[in-house]
Amino acid sequence: MSRGLFTLTSGMLTQQRKIEISSNNMANINTAGYKREQAVTNNFGTLLIHKLRQNGIYETAEPLSEVSLIRIMEDNNTYHSQGSLDETGGAFDFALVGEGFFGINNNGTTLYGRNGSFNLDDEGYLIFSDKGRVQGEYGDIFIGTDKYEATDDGSIYVDGELIDKIAVYNFDNYANLDKFSEGLYTSTDEANLMENAVIKKGWIERSNVDLTQEMSDIIASQRALQSNSQALKMYDMIMEIESNQIGRIN
Repeated sequence: MSRGLFTLTSGMLTQQRKIEISSNNMANINTAGYKREQAVTNNFGTLLIHKLRQNGIYETAEPLSEVSLIRIMEDNNTYHSQGSLDETGGAFDFALVGEGFFGINNNGTTLYGRNGSFNLDDEGYLIFSDKGRVQGEYGDIFIGTDKYEATDDGSIYVDGELIDKIAVYNFDNYANLDKFSEGLYTSTDEANLMENAVIKKGWIERSNVDLTQEMSDIIASQRALQSNSQALKMYDMIMEIESNQIGRIN
C-alpha cells in the first residue's frame, strides 16, 4: 500500500478517536471529581530517506531525513487540575481542596479518586458507590450516624469524640496512575499520606471539563476527519486511473 493511503487512513482513525475522547469528556461534565482527558498521538515507526550518489563505480547513500507513514493514538493524557467546588449540604459529601486523592478499600486493593460523594453502608461505614469503604488513618471509617461533625482537616467527631480522620493520599508522579472506573485509579507507586490536606464537608468537586474547549476540539477534529476523507477519495481515484488507464497506454 502507498504512503498516502497509510497517512490518510491513520489520520482519519486518529481524529475519530479524538472525537470519542472529547465526547466522553462532555458526557462526564457533571460527574463529580472527573478529570479531563486528551489524546496523545505519536509516530508509528519511521523510514530513513537516503539520497544516492554515484562516484565512478562506487555508489554512496547520504541520509536526508526520517518520515513516518502513520500517526497513531499513543495514550490518553489526564489533566488533574482542580475542578470547581459546589456546596451541596450533603451529609456525606466531601471535596478536596488542592492536591490529593481519597482512598477506597476495594477488596483489599486501594483505589484513589477525587469524587467525595459518599454514603453509609448497612453497617454504618463510609463508602463510595459500590466500590468500597472510604479509608481513614485507622482503616475503614465507621460513623454509624448522620449526626456528626467534620473539620477541614478531615477529622470526624461523633458526640464530641474523635472517630477517625479521612486519609488523603498523593503521588510523586500522576502519570503512573492507571484508570480503574468511575474516576478511580490504581497505582503500583507508593502513595504518600498527606498531613495538611483540606477537606470541605457538604461540598463536591465538579469535573474540570471546559465545555467550550471540548466543542472546539470536536469541531477541529471533525474538519480534519472530513479533509482526510475527501483527500482519500481523490487519492483512490488517482490510483484507479493509474492502474486502469495509464497501464493500458502502448
